[in-house]
Amino acid sequence: MRKAIEELVAEHHLIEELLSSLEKFVERLGRRPDGERAAIRDYAFFFHQMVDVCHHGKEEKHLFVKMDAYGFSREKGPVSAMLSEQDEGRDHLDALTSIGNGLGPLSFEERENVRGHALGYIMRIRIHMSREEDVLFPIVEHSLPDFVLEELAQDFGEFEKTKLPAGFHENLRQIADSLRKAAADPI
Repeated sequence: MRKAIEELVAEHHLIEELLSSLEKFVERLGRRPDGERAAIRDYAFFFHQMVDVCHHGKEEKHLFVKMDAYGFSREKGPVSAMLSEQDEGRDHLDALTSIGNGLGPLSFEERENVRGHALGYIMRIRIHMSREEDVLFPIVEHSLPDFVLEELAQDFGEFEKTKLPAGFHENLRQIADSLRKAAADPI
């Protein structure tokens, strides 16, 4: 019955791994200027795809819709808070994407902007995932009937088949592996 929630929590684990990797990258920012812009672009791409397209896509198109049908308004309460936090995260990602798509080595100002937006994103998404696991998901499991949770798991499977391109997860795994390896390499 909890398959849908377990799937979202499993995605949190992968997201957390990459947040930790991004944190290491930010700590070392400026020590390897040649690959920094490409790494920023890859981190922003990974988080946009994994967090916004896949994870938040499932929540916004399916979970929150079902919650709304059972009395949880999108304008106030836990759903509204989740949507607001997701938008804040997207603002940070948009800034990182813009810097990652630039040319040449990062300027001092760009590095400072990367630090601010990356650390802001890390903090925002960690808090967001914690609130989901500690508050939102227990509310869902307690408030939605078992058959709705089963439908939600089916909806997530259908979402993955129809809304995500072929090879989506494999492509993201390769990017994640590359970023984790680069962040773990000694300088």
